[in-house]
Amino acid sequence: MTKKTLGLAELEAQTALELPDREVMLVTVVINNVLNNLSIDVDVKNNNVALQICAVVEIINVDLFPGIEPLTCTIEQ
Repeated sequence: MTKKTLGLAELEAQTALELPDREVMLVTVVINNVLNNLSIDVDVKNNNVALQICAVVEIINVDLFPGIEPLTCTIEQ
């Protein structure tokens, strides 16, 4: 299968989307201690980092607090 090259008119007809500035792409990870009603907000600029932080919170729950989940982790925009 060969790929067709686009002409100038076809290229100009394409839609381009702009990403927001990096400062706008901020994600907040909220870690909440349910037992003591304490929370901490961690601002990160990468969704993958936010997911890794929540994964660590889950590991802490399993290793340090088996059977209960005193820490919660949510990702907010």
